[in-house]
Amino acid sequence: MSRELFLRNLILDNYPSLRQFALEADIPYSSLMTILSRGVGGASFDVVMQICKILQIDPSALLDANG
Repeated sequence: MSRELFLRNLILDNYPSLRQFALEADIPYSSLMTILSRGVGGASFDVVMQICKILQIDPSALLDANG
């Protein structure tokens, strides 16, 4: 499973929509969608850390997902 699919599934398991997650994480919805469609690798460190914090996962969990 790709890192992006891993994140998408985790978000949707815990939130009713990607938009709702973006609002609660205080990140722009467009940034979240860019990360999920173009990849985590090019995303801002701060945004990735915020996503991990809100989802309560260790950022190294993204390394474990096949990228």
